[in-house]
Amino acid sequence: MSIDIGRMFFLFPRKVRIETSMTPAQCRAKLGRELTEYRRRPSLVAMSEFLKKHRLECCYYGSCEKDNGQVRAEIFYHRAKKYDGSSAGFFGNIEKLPDGKGSVITGSIRRTASVVAAAAVWTAVLLILILSLVAMKEYAGAGVSAGLLAVGLGLILYDRSAGYIESYLRSFPERDE
Repeated sequence: MSIDIGRMFFLFPRKVRIETSMTPAQCRAKLGRELTEYRRRPSLVAMSEFLKKHRLECCYYGSCEKDNGQVRAEIFYHRAKKYDGSSAGFFGNIEKLPDGKGSVITGSIRRTASVVAAAAVWTAVLLILILSLVAMKEYAGAGVSAGLLAVGLGLILYDRSAGYIESYLRSFPERDE
């Protein structure tokens, strides 16, 4: 099993490759048993309703579907009493190994595109504001704006859900060599 944790700036994805002794069908069955079914939609209302429904329980949620012979999986983690709809998730594929003994799970643990876009907009707006304030020689305002930029990016980047996703992916039995 390899999980690349070299990238510390969490807006970039972490690559995951896991070789397991389970077949793709067994992996799908395991995900079907252990995940609370949720198919992502571009609707904030749907995510909000799902989180309200499961607000008092910790659960792994997502979907696993077979499409044209390829198994696609999305896995997220929800902590009780938290609104974590923008937390990290696993997006990947499950494929049969060439020797036919087991399968390989490949993909990445990353944030959704909406979180990355919000971080980019937040950074761009505040950088323009900081540069404008420096040009007007309003250094106190520029310092406060830089502090807001740091706090905002810190809040966007602070997320421990990647560890939960990694531990779940490690629950797949490793392939014997």
